[in-house]
Amino acid sequence: MTRWKVVIKAGLYADVEKHVKSCTDGSSSKSRPQQRGDSPGKVLAERPFQIVSMDFVIPLPKTRRGNTALLLFRCSFTGFVIAKAMSDTSALSVAQVFEQCVYRRFGAPSLIRHDRDPRFMSEVFQVFTEMIQSRSRATLSYRPQANGQQERSVKSVMTSVRVYAEDPLQQDWDEIAEKLVFAINTSQDTTRKETPFYLVHGWDTQTTLRAMTSSLKRGSGRQSDALAWRRDVNRQHEVALIMAKDYQAAEKKRRTKEHNEALSRLDKVSVPRKVERNARLTVQKLHRVPKMLWSLHRRLFLRLGVGRGSTWNASNLD
Repeated sequence: MTRWKVVIKAGLYADVEKHVKSCTDGSSSKSRPQQRGDSPGKVLAERPFQIVSMDFVIPLPKTRRGNTALLLFRCSFTGFVIAKAMSDTSALSVAQVFEQCVYRRFGAPSLIRHDRDPRFMSEVFQVFTEMIQSRSRATLSYRPQANGQQERSVKSVMTSVRVYAEDPLQQDWDEIAEKLVFAINTSQDTTRKETPFYLVHGWDTQTTLRAMTSSLKRGSGRQSDALAWRRDVNRQHEVALIMAKDYQAAEKKRRTKEHNEALSRLDKVSVPRKVERNARLTVQKLHRVPKMLWSLHRRLFLRLGVGRGSTWNASNLD
């Protein structure tokens, strides 16, 4: 078996770059593309459901209903997520689910983002997008993070499904997926500072938490809106954190005071004096070091018979 040893010298990258730039054939025959397309990662939405991203979650355990895949849709502007459990994952079924979940409820989007799945790249789905007058754009194979919002949405949904699945074989994931999607849509987004449900519909859902907290306000015939309620909750949370911080500082001060009062008068006086005495001795020792070295050198010179302007000889050691 022959072993090869590769040695890379320093500055090889600069030499290669210089050689490539000096090549006349490459610089003259190859040119930059005339029509440049926008990067898939820089596509920004200006209204709800203007850009919809979609992705499959495959493979999944077969449920009691026969579902083996989960198709997710996500609005790039609001972050609203739609999930649909499927048993048939053909291109025709994907087009039918898109028409049922997105087109009937929110209309046709201007752009559909997806990966290079054969179902999305098929002729059937491309014809469907032309029928609803929407553009279809696939992410590049070497840059899947261009559709990063959809990938994170898939990860969040599947992590939650695995946690809440009660069946050991996870055959009930299709029953939990839609409930988890509702929880995601009604939770506040850290980036948008609102819930996806509110950004799409214009109002917040009457959840159990909202009903419980709104009933605590007695004497007010008119309840505040969702934005004012969230601001009130955030303000109360900040006040609670400040109160906890002040309480910890007061408790530390009290414990320090009790500890100092428990010390005797001798302990209070002796501890600083001991520290000060040790520090003074250390400083005195440091000042003595040059004098001690000079005294030692002087003794050595006198013993060897070496004076100012004289030359040292090894015979002086005898």
